[in-house]
Amino acid sequence: MLSNQINKPVYAAILTCGLSTCVYAQPEPDFWDGFSNKREAGGFLALGASMSYGGGLLSDIDTRTNLIVSGNYYFENGLFIEVPGNANKFEPSWAMGYNLYNNDDLEFDLIYSSAHGPLEYNVHPKDGGDKDLTAYLGLRMSAEMGNYQFQAIFAPKADNSEYNHGLYASAWLARSWQYKNWHFYGSIGLQYRNSNMLDYYYGVPDSAIMLNPYDASGGVNTHLKVGFTKPLSESWVLDGTVGITDFASSIDDSPYSKLAKTYNPNRSELGRHIALTLSYVF
Repeated sequence: MLSNQINKPVYAAILTCGLSTCVYAQPEPDFWDGFSNKREAGGFLALGASMSYGGGLLSDIDTRTNLIVSGNYYFENGLFIEVPGNANKFEPSWAMGYNLYNNDDLEFDLIYSSAHGPLEYNVHPKDGGDKDLTAYLGLRMSAEMGNYQFQAIFAPKADNSEYNHGLYASAWLARSWQYKNWHFYGSIGLQYRNSNMLDYYYGVPDSAIMLNPYDASGGVNTHLKVGFTKPLSESWVLDGTVGITDFASSIDDSPYSKLAKTYNPNRSELGRHIALTLSYVF
């Protein structure tokens, strides 16, 4: 399994890193075997307490304490479910799907996940209402070369009951380091949402009374993350992460965003997230 998924065997491997070496040479995997290979069945569940500081355009910048549930499970038939925690270096959203192709350093998955979460706007009904979650069905590619990991998602079907023809795509590049039983990582990610999707969330209709009409164009959110994972014992794990988000210009320029910054001084065009999480891994 590629290292973009965090699981209990990974924590155990970190604890025992460097204590053993491979004695027997492994044969080169055949390309076509990847279509029948599936990830090793199994998974983990982690329950953690997290202290975080962050916010941005969509929420006040503040200190919070949260209960974090994370985990994943991979079935022998290729089906899986993933709920990433704070230590995830790639997409932060839950995902479920089917493993289409799997070899030592390349995977393809058909996944169902979230392209944008719901939003609540406290404005006049004619200025726009609350927005529902947008889910997508897409293809995910994950690759690994040495200490570098890459993940890309393409989802031409991303919409909900209130709009159609949304499109979502993302690309992430990460670098990992190991020092004793500390695992460090850094990653950069780009998330693209087309005009249909962003106009649904951030556009203002022509019938608006309080706000100026606005058509949101498609745009890219840019993410930077650094973090660490340190197993404290067989079951206890400490995670830390720092992340910043530069929102697409069409989100920054939305009258909704400007209104939020005007009446909420603890809002910012630059999203930020700092978290420390202590988890028990079952």
